[in-house]
Amino acid sequence: MTPPSVAILSQEISSTALHPDRRNIVWVVIVSVGIMAPAIIFGMPSNRDLTNHFRFAVPFYEAIRLGHFYPGWLAESNNGYGDASFRFYPPALYYALAVGRALTGNWYSGALLTFTFLSIAEGLGTFLWARSIMSSGQALCAAIIYALAPYHLNQFYQASLLAELAGSALLPFSFFFVERLCQKQRITDLAGLAISFALLVLTHLPLTVIGSIALLFYAVLRLPKTDRGRTLFMLAGGVILALAASASFWLSMLAERSFIRADNILPDSAVDYRYNFLFSTLSPENLNVWWMNILTLLTFLMIWPAAVLLWPNLRGTINSRATISVALLMVFSLAMATQISLPIWHFVRPLQQTQFPWRWLAIASLAGSLLVALSWPVWRKLYAEKRRPFALLALGSVVLSVAFSASHTVREAIFLPRQDFEMMLQSIPGSVALTFWLPTWASDNIREMPAPLEISGRTTRVDSWEPETRSFFVGAGEPGYMRVRTLYYPYWIATTQGQRLATSAAEDGALLISVPSQGLPIDLRFIEPPRVHAVAVITALGWLVIAGILVTVPIGRRLLPRR
Repeated sequence: MTPPSVAILSQEISSTALHPDRRNIVWVVIVSVGIMAPAIIFGMPSNRDLTNHFRFAVPFYEAIRLGHFYPGWLAESNNGYGDASFRFYPPALYYALAVGRALTGNWYSGALLTFTFLSIAEGLGTFLWARSIMSSGQALCAAIIYALAPYHLNQFYQASLLAELAGSALLPFSFFFVERLCQKQRITDLAGLAISFALLVLTHLPLTVIGSIALLFYAVLRLPKTDRGRTLFMLAGGVILALAASASFWLSMLAERSFIRADNILPDSAVDYRYNFLFSTLSPENLNVWWMNILTLLTFLMIWPAAVLLWPNLRGTINSRATISVALLMVFSLAMATQISLPIWHFVRPLQQTQFPWRWLAIASLAGSLLVALSWPVWRKLYAEKRRPFALLALGSVVLSVAFSASHTVREAIFLPRQDFEMMLQSIPGSVALTFWLPTWASDNIREMPAPLEISGRTTRVDSWEPETRSFFVGAGEPGYMRVRTLYYPYWIATTQGQRLATSAAEDGALLISVPSQGLPIDLRFIEPPRVHAVAVITALGWLVIAGILVTVPIGRRLLPRR
């Protein structure tokens, strides 16, 4: 006879360990790791963007290791002239890669660990959002379908859109907390929205713009019939708190945006939104659009089974309002990726600066995955009836989409095993940056300098040369301008014995320092303007408020007497 204590213990284990949500979360983790298996086995998928990301990641990690936790100048690029890209590209991915590097001791394993973690986070976020409007089994289905979505796989295995991939891991959490606020108006969900949206801002700007529009569209659809004012207030509070928590990045970026080229000088038609709408051309000459057209068709193959929800007599028991909201979100996203939405793009300038309308496939794939999962009970019913061939056709189209992605997007990726990956990293220091990050006063062809300092007829000696602080000595001679192997930027301040020296830009953009006739030591420092320190206070307060909500609200609930 089983002792009562053992019976109670086994009952507790079965009621927790085998709970459907927990079991399905385990499956989400397994599938998410499985998506990364080809990279873990064969190596990091390579593309031009992979090199660009690690141009940032490696010096970012080195700066953190030396105690500079938010570097402002990428000193090693452009043959040592540096650039201001750290100030304009969101830093969250590079913090994550730095953590991966610190935990594993090398960049190869650190990168794989980071992107495996992001894959798991994306799966969990999708599961949570889906679970808030459907059953646990359907939510698992949604997470799996999104993990296998053609555009999602392309982000990692073909295009190396690594920051966008990281942003895609955060976006489902934002949708989840918007849904929770519309359902329950809890302040802890306001904090959750603030965290997820702040991290999105700090991860990928184009997806932040696209995601903001999509989240607003979805929130309007999901507003409850009662307490709308309270819901809107809490949604706005979450966004405002997120903007405060990310202010150190985006306020500085906006304040200095006119300093760099971006698309302001000689804009590249390849990144012009007007030439990157889905189906705007069927010619393979525009490789981006041509390939995205194929991914769109594969996405359609995967999500068309959700159309069964349009049949009223087959719907069964589903959350009709949530289904309609997700369906409208998907349709809206697809429309925003095509020329149908051109008037909106003309009117909304931040949209234009996302460059590629096909980025909306990230939203369409996510919403489409939820729709397919919502349609799952209907297909089970069809399969059990005489319409089984129709159900098999739907399943076959999903399998066909996955098979194409596996055989082309994944199998045909260029994998870099550890040795090749490390060789790629060795080629990065000093490499030329994208012209987007060059100051507006710099030319395309910056003259190479064999030595860090140049001044006619005078001797020079470098005492120290760090990314954002340099010290050197200039011998006596004729007064003039000393050329420094550093691009001019307004925040480079040259001083000697406590007095500031005039600085300017050479014709090609190099830093010039006006030097008097006597020999003297010079300190050159990259000094942030007072604005940066003021905004840092706002950011710190934003995170303190979020932490305060998450800590004090649960404690208050436990202390308050229950009714």
